[in-house]
Amino acid sequence: MSQRATTDFFQRQDDARRNTVRLIILFAIAVLVLSLGTYVALAFIINPDAMLFLLEPGQPFYFDIELGLLALLFTGAFIFLGSAFKTSSLKKGGNVVAESLGGKEVGPSASDPLVRRLVNVVEEMSLASGVPVPRIYVLENEPGINAFAAGFTMNDAAVAVTRGALEQLTRDELQGVVAHEFSHILNGDMRLNIRLIGVIHGILLMYLTGRVLLRVMFSGSRRRSSGRGGGGIIAVAAAGLVLVVFGLGGVLCGRLIKGAVSRQREYLADAAAVQFTRNPDGLAGALKKIGGFAHGSSLQASKAEEISHMCFGNVSEGGFSSLSGRWMATHPPLEKRIAAIDPSFDGTYKELSADKTRARLGSSSTKGVSGKGQAAMGLASDAGASRAAAGGGDSMVQGAAMAAAVGGNDWASDRRQLDYQMQADDVVEAVGETSPQRLVYCSTLLDEIPRPLMDARGELMGAMATVYTLLLDRDPEERRKQAQMLQKYADPGIIKESQKLWNSVGRLDREFRLPLMDLLVPTLRRMTEEQFQDFSAMVDRLIQADGKVTFEEFVLEKVVLHRLEMALHDPGRKVVQFHSFRAVASDIENLLSCIAYVGHDDLNTARISFQEGRDRLPPKVRGNVSFRSRDRWSFPQVGASLDRLSAASPTIKKAVIDACAFCVMGDGVVVVEEVEMLRAVCETLDVPLPPFIPEATRRN
Repeated sequence: MSQRATTDFFQRQDDARRNTVRLIILFAIAVLVLSLGTYVALAFIINPDAMLFLLEPGQPFYFDIELGLLALLFTGAFIFLGSAFKTSSLKKGGNVVAESLGGKEVGPSASDPLVRRLVNVVEEMSLASGVPVPRIYVLENEPGINAFAAGFTMNDAAVAVTRGALEQLTRDELQGVVAHEFSHILNGDMRLNIRLIGVIHGILLMYLTGRVLLRVMFSGSRRRSSGRGGGGIIAVAAAGLVLVVFGLGGVLCGRLIKGAVSRQREYLADAAAVQFTRNPDGLAGALKKIGGFAHGSSLQASKAEEISHMCFGNVSEGGFSSLSGRWMATHPPLEKRIAAIDPSFDGTYKELSADKTRARLGSSSTKGVSGKGQAAMGLASDAGASRAAAGGGDSMVQGAAMAAAVGGNDWASDRRQLDYQMQADDVVEAVGETSPQRLVYCSTLLDEIPRPLMDARGELMGAMATVYTLLLDRDPEERRKQAQMLQKYADPGIIKESQKLWNSVGRLDREFRLPLMDLLVPTLRRMTEEQFQDFSAMVDRLIQADGKVTFEEFVLEKVVLHRLEMALHDPGRKVVQFHSFRAVASDIENLLSCIAYVGHDDLNTARISFQEGRDRLPPKVRGNVSFRSRDRWSFPQVGASLDRLSAASPTIKKAVIDACAFCVMGDGVVVVEEVEMLRAVCETLDVPLPPFIPEATRRN
């Protein structure tokens, strides 16, 4: 049984933090090893007596403490500064990593059907797992089959896929690869991996600096041979040679650290991908294609080795990778990964040439999925393939016309026949998980969002206009005040776009509002700091135009601004600040009191709802949490409490979400507003709660 099956999201977050401690220990060991090399070099230059025991047999061991401290200080400072510089350069999130390898950001408006299929798969997986949609990149110059997810948090994540993966993998196989990467996002592996880039860079800096000095030496030698002088060349050569020799120890340490940290995580991510999709053939098929493909999973970018530990497959097969042995590899052997998924695998691969595209826009596997389910999942609908095959001329035209009026895709939105319920006890267990049923639901959800809104999500102006339009009041008088704010402060193009989107927002079901906000996030993340300030100010003006904050306005503002603030404002600095329930007791009190009023019309039922939630809290904090009447809390206060709770430990977050779930669902009656509030709480706490699948999806 996989670790994922026996631990919940919060436990895995704690495990990720323990892995960070493990990384720090390995880093410290590497510093000591390299410091020893520096000590040896300095001893030969400054104090040869410190090394006589190596040169002359019978000499007593002698260690120069002052020289040792000097070596430790020099090496530690060298490595620390290198790591800090590299980590700082990555602080804006996963997009920096993807772009450093030549990645090109893509969106739903791409003309390439393979790219649109990738966007569709990523969006489905995001919504089904409760993770904000990451920015999506394609490594156009990479023919190998590979992918990676990078970022400090879910809010600044990016998913990159090679052109080879798009062209060689079927939809099922691509979905398996994407599910593997989402497991790294959900398990907290991304933060560890991006920190590992900084740590390894610092360790390798000694070797890299030595290479630079040797290049300077050779350049100086050529100048000296041509009569232009070469003073200091010998000193530079000596320093460069020492740094290279002992820097090779850093290369070895870096390899060991990457292998120790990442290898087991790949097995867990594979297992999670199979759990997510319930389709082992998809992931196993992708791995088998890597084994038989001419390019394998190799990456050609100059910085590929730097991010090798976060990729789906090994980035190189020859050179140092072969010499170092599998015990220092960043990934388990390919045949072992496949055998863990497909026990019948006999170890042979079908040879694939690199000059043929094998991707099919439909699905190669439909086991256990009905014809309606296939259409719902989009497994046979990419780029219109299923529409052409399913209906002929007239029905295709009718389907396209209906989708243009209703949904974002052109396949039927009236065939959802799901029956899925969630109880309060199930909420915490569902965090950080997904299922084929949720993938189906989110595929149909994308279908039912009005097409103009789906089209608008790919452009920054359209995404901003969508948020503004969602905040417009249904009451004409109140909306007039908001329109005045837009006219005064907003760009004329955004005003025009909002006017175009108003009717579509009016047709949008309540259950689709938060998913739509998640779809907008990757585009909104392209904003500059100045644009974000103007955007957040405009959101606040629209909300405050009538002098009050409604529940609906609070949820939308809290979700979208929190996502963007976390992504745009140095996500690498997000740390746990509160480890004690006592420190956040008043915040829990505010939150539960607010949730108790949502969906309940009178004080008595609100108080009972509050009690249901409070009784789920640990005894040590339960007595410090009391019900607050409506005049003792406000939405801004609840928002501030959510911000504090987002900096609490996973243990506290788990208890708070469990209490909120029972506060919402304890009475057995769940309304859309309660679901929105619960999901808004989870999104603000950076806890990925997958969507509920309401019985209302039984539509005809």
